[in-house]
Amino acid sequence: MGFFRFRKVVPLGRFFRINVSKTGTSLSVGRPGATVNVRKDRVDGTVGVPGSGLSYKERLSNRGCASVVVFALMHASSLAAVVVAYAR
Repeated sequence: MGFFRFRKVVPLGRFFRINVSKTGTSLSVGRPGATVNVRKDRVDGTVGVPGSGLSYKERLSNRGCASVVVFALMHASSLAAVVVAYAR
């Protein structure tokens, strides 16, 4: 038996997006290849090869506090540099 999903993405400039789904709202920061997603209950980081469908997602924190967001952004940007270097 299947189920219905709802998802809407609202872009806020080049690197920021608001994601709305039936389970809640979140903020995504990043670009293709490295993204940090902040929800009220967790912070997730995703690193992937753009256009390939391959990605790695990791839970960075179970709480969405500001210090974790800063750490997550630094972590995502360093991983993005590795992915870009590997893709070349």
